[in-house]
Amino acid sequence: MLYTHILRHSISWRYPRKVLENAWYAMRSTPKAPTPFKLKLENTTVCNLKCNMCPHGVGLKRPIGSISYENYRHIFDQIYPCYLNLTGIGEPFLNKDIYKIIAHARSKNTFVKLDTNATLLNRNNGLKMLESSPNILSISIDGMKKDTYEKIRVGANFEKVIENTENFVKLKKEVGNTVTNIHTFMVVQQENLMQLPEYIKWADKIGVDSINGTFVIRLGMNENTDLGLNKSKAEDIIKVREELKEVLRNVKTDVRIANLINFLYKFDKIEGESVNKGHNKTAPCFLPWYTPYITWDGNVCPCDFYAENEIVFGNVFEEPFMKIWNNEKARAFRRQLIKKRVGICSSCGVNESEIFDKYKFVNKIPVVQRITHRKN
Repeated sequence: MLYTHILRHSISWRYPRKVLENAWYAMRSTPKAPTPFKLKLENTTVCNLKCNMCPHGVGLKRPIGSISYENYRHIFDQIYPCYLNLTGIGEPFLNKDIYKIIAHARSKNTFVKLDTNATLLNRNNGLKMLESSPNILSISIDGMKKDTYEKIRVGANFEKVIENTENFVKLKKEVGNTVTNIHTFMVVQQENLMQLPEYIKWADKIGVDSINGTFVIRLGMNENTDLGLNKSKAEDIIKVREELKEVLRNVKTDVRIANLINFLYKFDKIEGESVNKGHNKTAPCFLPWYTPYITWDGNVCPCDFYAENEIVFGNVFEEPFMKIWNNEKARAFRRQLIKKRVGICSSCGVNESEIFDKYKFVNKIPVVQRITHRKN
């Protein structure tokens, strides 16, 4: 898991302390939460594409803009996160301060990740990115055929994105960067499901550090009701499943698509719910205990699935972060989440059963049973 990787590769005393503190509060599931271990900070809502699964595809309703270095510091200095994810509803290369932001966080021994559509990942931008040295740069590749990819990533050029990605892998080796891991990520939906095996083979061949993917999920007002894998033919799902068996036996790169594999083997047992709309509604989620989502203009949200600011606890440019993180609105949200997922929470793809199952023995300790709010 990513958090294990962070712990193993950090010499900072903050990591084990904050991980344990956040884990304790999450397992107890108290309405109150500690200073978060992880921060998802939206670096921009400016984008050059209109992807079908993104709020930009249906028209983002909230303000468009980018966080400045000064405003980033205002937030970072309050939270001092161990893990900073700079992904938002936009393309990071369009934020002029992105390299400065990454470099500062890395200088504080913070683990940094961000995602890009790679349309602007030319040699010059690639060199500046490698110089700032995020720990993970994740590149979105949502199809291995030009027509499929460009139908999903509206406004992108398939050949250019593939070229930029392959050249960036070579550039990393050329400059001798040993810090930045290059990940690829596919949002799997009806249009590109059959290309999943080919995507894994290609990413393995070019030498990325990790191959990732998940099924399309709802973000904000974009419900994606016509994109879900539930509408795929059973014979197609079985075919992909069998092809993946062979592909995964031969790849050398780390492949992280556990939830996709789970769907491919259980698709016929997901009754009455689409894969992108509700099958995780009873699964545990701990994000509002350890991962706030803060928009470029300072709104503190429970997570990035509330992409249109449907729920905002407060604004970090108006009040101190920890006052917002534990105000009545935030505590009420956590109380509701441990009882039942409702609204957007019921349709998101987050399933932290692995974490819960691994450490649920803690809740069986008599003294913990008396103080935990999570009874299941």
